Amino acid sequence: MKESIYTIPINEAFDRRDGCPLCRLFADLDQSSLEYTMGAAMMEPDVRIKTNEQGFCCRHMQIMLAEKNKLSLALMIESHLPELDKSLFAPAILASGLKPERRIPFFSSIVRRRYQKVREDARKAEQGCFICSRVSLFMGRYLDNMLHMWKNEPDFREKFNSQPFFCVPHYADIIERSEHSLPPAHRQEMYRALSGICRLYLTCLNSDISEFCKSFDYRNAGRGLGDGAKTAVERARAFLTGGT
Repeated sequence: MKESIYTIPINEAFDRRDGCPLCRLFADLDQSSLEYTMGAAMMEPDVRIKTNEQGFCCRHMQIMLAEKNKLSLALMIESHLPELDKSLFAPAILASGLKPERRIPFFSSIVRRRYQKVREDARKAEQGCFICSRVSLFMGRYLDNMLHMWKNEPDFREKFNSQPFFCVPHYADIIERSEHSLPPAHRQEMYRALSGICRLYLTCLNSDISEFCKSFDYRNAGRGLGDGAKTAVERARAFLTGGT
């Protein structure tokens, strides 16, 4: 495959061979999306429409608060708050002011629908995040391109098979994406390769975790820990939950 804007970051992430390559790809994409949002893009009308609608999650809000350019965040919040009121609080007050009439079923159904809309919009507002949505969109494209590269490029397949591990969340993402991106024969081969990599790492990790736990037994007092056991808990966290 000719390298493109989507394949170059994939090759770079897989060349590192340091932890889960998709976690590294995600981290780079997350950082670039934060910089994009806090930069000149926040004045682009189409971006502001989306940030007004979606807002930001707690994690990204905390990161942006720590940035020096707090004005960018303030400007986006300033235009997001009225949109939130228009889509969430004003309709809720209107719905709460309507009293169901037992003798008028049609009126009661209107009230129920409005309450349901309020609940749905409240959950949507709580879960929305412009940056998370952008990262998810690009990660989906990266996964599709990664699977295409794995299917068609022997060199990349070898690179894929030499990875130390894939974290459990990204293991699930690859499995799910393979259902739509690979034919059955290639899908089964992918499952074997991917699961083999992860299982081999799990076996090594489990041994290191056991060594770490046994070191707290009084009978092992004074016995030194191997290098793998010293970092076992941190490596288990990265394997189980993802993240660089």
